[in-house]
Amino acid sequence: MSDVERVDLLEKLLTFVRDGLLDGQAGDDLTSTTPLLEWGVLDSVKTARLLAFIRDEIGVRVPPKKMVGDHFKDLEHVTDLVLELQQPVG
Repeated sequence: MSDVERVDLLEKLLTFVRDGLLDGQAGDDLTSTTPLLEWGVLDSVKTARLLAFIRDEIGVRVPPKKMVGDHFKDLEHVTDLVLELQQPVG
C-alpha cells in the first residue's frame, strides 16, 4: 500500500471516530496519535462500532486474537493493523 493510500485510510478512521464515535465533540483535539484508551475515546461499545466500520466500510475483519489494547492505542496503530490484515497471506 502506498503512503497516499495509508493517509487516506487514516483520514477515514479519524473522520469516523470524530463524527461517529465522538459526535463531533473534541474533534479538533483528536489526532492520529491521540491515546484512544487513555482519553476514554474507546470503550467496549465504541470499539465494537469501530470494528463494524472497519469491516463494513473498509472490508477488513479483525480477528479476536488481534483485538488487544496495543492495536487500539491510537489511530496510527489501528491503521497499521488494518493494513496488516489487508495484506495477502502467503
